[in-house]
Amino acid sequence: MGALSSGQYTGAPIWRNYDMITKLYHHWRSAFSGIPTAIWLLSLVSLVNRCGSMAVVFLSLYLTSRLGYGVDDAGYVLGFYGVGALLGTWLGGRLTDRFGYYGVMVWSLVLTGGVLIAFVWLTDFALVCASVFLLSLVSDGFRPANSVAIARHSSPETRTRSVSLFRMSINLGWAVAPALGGLLVTLGWAWLFWVDGLTCFLAAGLLIWLFSPKSSRGFSEVEATAHLPYEGETPKGIASPYRDRPYLAFALFTLLNALVFMQFVWTVPLFFKQAYHWDERTIGLVTAINGLMVFLVEMPMIYSIEGRRSRLQFVRRGLVLYAAAFAVFLLPLSPIWAAMLFIIAISFGEMLVMPFSTNFAYAYAAKGNAGSYMALYSISYSIANIVAPLFGTQVIARWGYFSLWSFVCVLALLSLVGFWFLEKRAEPRTPATVDVGATA
Repeated sequence: MGALSSGQYTGAPIWRNYDMITKLYHHWRSAFSGIPTAIWLLSLVSLVNRCGSMAVVFLSLYLTSRLGYGVDDAGYVLGFYGVGALLGTWLGGRLTDRFGYYGVMVWSLVLTGGVLIAFVWLTDFALVCASVFLLSLVSDGFRPANSVAIARHSSPETRTRSVSLFRMSINLGWAVAPALGGLLVTLGWAWLFWVDGLTCFLAAGLLIWLFSPKSSRGFSEVEATAHLPYEGETPKGIASPYRDRPYLAFALFTLLNALVFMQFVWTVPLFFKQAYHWDERTIGLVTAINGLMVFLVEMPMIYSIEGRRSRLQFVRRGLVLYAAAFAVFLLPLSPIWAAMLFIIAISFGEMLVMPFSTNFAYAYAAKGNAGSYMALYSISYSIANIVAPLFGTQVIARWGYFSLWSFVCVLALLSLVGFWFLEKRAEPRTPATVDVGATA
């Protein structure tokens, strides 16, 4: 009060705070400058699709709570999801190289919507396994096609930010989907699958409207500065990712870090349910914080740090955060503090690992079939989708969550060491500005 009465407090800090907010706004705005229109539209399609993508988030809970499966059986079902994702990603890459990204993306969305709605009537274990396999088979064919679409419509200078913008749409959807899914579950599990399936149809319709070659309003001809092969064109004399040893090593280390991150999807919700005794709505809201954080922070952060260090250095720092995130569960903390610290660490780790590793993959894709190269990168995550739920649930069933989180931390550190060795050999030969498809 004395300071106020003496006239020493002038209100200047308020103006300084306003100036800081203004600078932050301009920095945020600059981070989006120069990104091609087609990337914005692809991100819009993804946002519509991801806002309804809540079935996978709650799949482990659906199997154990609604269908009454044990943790072991649920792990086997989730393993079928991974097998389908593996085959779907490989097939999607091949089809993209042969027919182009547009048709693969549309049919993937349409078929995914149909399988999700059919899931409402399935209870038999064998049929559930088959439907989960089919779901991931058709849905993961979208990934390599989408990666090629992003590369084709972005320049090397804007590619990492284009990836981040697309991830923003995914994570905004990820922020909405778990929260919405938790509310829908309170109305009945059937609502979850119906809404998810219908948003797939909506996203497919939006994609057709915007990108169809027959659409007068579409973006079939856009700022294609990446010079990728045209739709259906397969250039001759190109490299294969399956004979590219540094890229195979990159895919292996990506698999290791994906095994770590996928525990967030498959086993952390079970941990929140069984160890913290949270209901589905609370789990959905807490999980949604991850998507919201990535949506708000990733793009301006990438804009600020890109080019200051090599891509794999940023990936390694993200892996440190992965390990720290799961190590939090080993500490004697209250549930809410442990969950918040975990979400913060895993979110910032994801913001470093995924955009920079994706850009690294794009750089190598310049050597040959972009679809096949990006498919192999996605296959690493697909294999993780096979192994992660099986590994996680079996460790939980036999040794408990403490052992699982310890194993996961070790895997993150092993991946970190692998990327450190790879950087010495591979990173100098793949400059950040390499033009994807330039050799085509």
